[in-house]
Amino acid sequence: MDFDIDFRKVPCCGTSEEKRAVVPVDCSIILPDYFPDVMKILRYTAKTIKSPVFSETNGETVSGNVNIEVSYVSEEGELCSCSQLQPFSHSFEHSANVTAAEADVAVGEIGCRAVSKRRIDLHGNIDIVLRTFCGEEKKFVSSVKGAGSVCKRKTLETVSIVGEFYKNFTAEEMGEIGYDKPAFGRILRSGAFAHVSECHVIQDKIVTKGEIKIKVIWVPEENENGEKGPFVSEFDYPVSRMVDADGISQSDVCDAKYEADFPEISCDDGQNFKIKVKIGIFARVYRKNSVDYVEDMFSTKYETKTEKAKLSAMTEAIPVFKEEIISEKFDIPESAKTVTDIWLETGLTKIGSEGQIVLPAKVCMFAKDEDESPVYFEKNIEKKIAAEISEKSIAFYNLCAGIKNEEFNVSVDRKAELSASVLIDGTIYTAMSTEAVSLCSVNEERKIEHGNAAMTFYYAEKDEKIWDIAKKYFTSVEKVMEENGLSEEEISGKTMLIITG
Repeated sequence: MDFDIDFRKVPCCGTSEEKRAVVPVDCSIILPDYFPDVMKILRYTAKTIKSPVFSETNGETVSGNVNIEVSYVSEEGELCSCSQLQPFSHSFEHSANVTAAEADVAVGEIGCRAVSKRRIDLHGNIDIVLRTFCGEEKKFVSSVKGAGSVCKRKTLETVSIVGEFYKNFTAEEMGEIGYDKPAFGRILRSGAFAHVSECHVIQDKIVTKGEIKIKVIWVPEENENGEKGPFVSEFDYPVSRMVDADGISQSDVCDAKYEADFPEISCDDGQNFKIKVKIGIFARVYRKNSVDYVEDMFSTKYETKTEKAKLSAMTEAIPVFKEEIISEKFDIPESAKTVTDIWLETGLTKIGSEGQIVLPAKVCMFAKDEDESPVYFEKNIEKKIAAEISEKSIAFYNLCAGIKNEEFNVSVDRKAELSASVLIDGTIYTAMSTEAVSLCSVNEERKIEHGNAAMTFYYAEKDEKIWDIAKKYFTSVEKVMEENGLSEEEISGKTMLIITG
C-alpha cells in the first residue's frame, strides 16, 4: 500500500542580492549666447532619472539620464545656473532566476571647472546599486493519506510578485507668478517632486493618482522698484495615469511610485510660467496566496522515509507612507552676510542594520557676502526613522524620498533653522523560511511493532510538543490529547501522559 500524496508548487524566495557599480560621467557645458559669462563656479550637483531595470537571460541593465546642474557667479556678480543632460547605462551579470529588480542611482564624486568663460567641464561618476530578488517554483507535499499516515499540516499566507510595469508621460501645466511680484527674469534653481497617493488594480490595468509639486527660485528683470529677489514660486498639480498590465486581475494588489525629472520652465510674458515635466511610473503587482504544506509526517503502521526541503516564501508586502518633519539648526558662517535661500536635498533611502529607514540628506544654502557677491555652503546630515520591521525578515524593498514642503528662518543672532516635510513612500517585502516535506514513501515490508503493552505511562517535560510524543509512539496527536484531556499541543508543565497501544 502506497501513500496517496498530493503535491503543490510553491513560488519560493531565493537569495536577495545587492550589486554595485561605478559609472564614469564626462561632459562639457557650452553656455548659450543669452547666458552671462562665468567668473566663478559656486556649486555643482546632479540628479539621476532612471529607466526601469531591463532584464535579459544573463543579466540586468540599469540606464537613464543624469542632469548636472552648475551654479556660478557671472562677471557682473550675478548668481546664474546652467545644466547638462547626460545618458548612462550599465549591465550586471546574474546566474539566478530574478523575480524582481530595483536600482538606486546616486551621484558620486564630480569635478567641475571653467576652462573658459563659455565652457564648463565636468568629470566624475555615478554610483549604481542593483537589488535583485531571486526565486523559483518548488514542489512540496500538501497532504498525505492512507497507509496509517499522520500529517502535521500547516497553512502559510504568502505574496508573490507577478509583474513589474512602467510608463512615462509628460505633464504640461501653467503657473502664475503672482501680481504682487515683479516680472520674471532668470531661474536660479528649480525642482519637481511627484508622489503617488492612490494605486489600485483593475482588469489588465493599474490606476495611479497623486500630485506633482514644482518649486522655482528666480530673480526678476531690472525694474523701477529695484527689487532683486530672489523670489519663490510653488505650484501643485494633480496627476493621474493608467498603466497597461496584461494578465493582472482585480484581486491583485499593487504599489507604484512616480519619478519626476527636472522641470522645463519658461516665462514668455513675465507673469505666467509654462511648465513641462517628464514623469516615470514604476509599478509592481503582487498576488496573495494561501499555501498548504506538510511540515512533518509518519505512519502508525509502517516505516516511512521523508525528504525535507527549505520552504522560503515572501509573506507580506508592507506599504510605507511616512511624512517626517526634518528640522536642522546651524550657525550662519561669518562670510555670509545675507541669506538668499536654504533648502534640503535627499539622498538614497535605505534600510539600516537595525531595520530602521536611513535617510541621508544635505542642507544647502545660497547667501551673499559683504560685497554682495553670491556664496554657497552645505552640510551633510543623516536621519534614522523607525520602520518597526526586523531587518532579518526583510527580503526586498523599494523606497524613495522627496521634499513636500520646506521653509527656513534666520534669527537676529545669526542662527538658521530649516524645517522640511519629507515624504517617504514605497514597499517593504518580508519573508520567512521553514522546513517542509518534499517527498515521502512507505515501506510495507517493515511494519511498526507496538509491543505487548496496552498502556504506556510517559512523563512529559514543560514545553514538550504533543506531535513529538505521538511520533515517538506511532500514534496520532488527536488520540493523545483526547485520552489525556489536553486542549493545547504544547505541554505547559511536567505531567504524566497515558499512551494507549
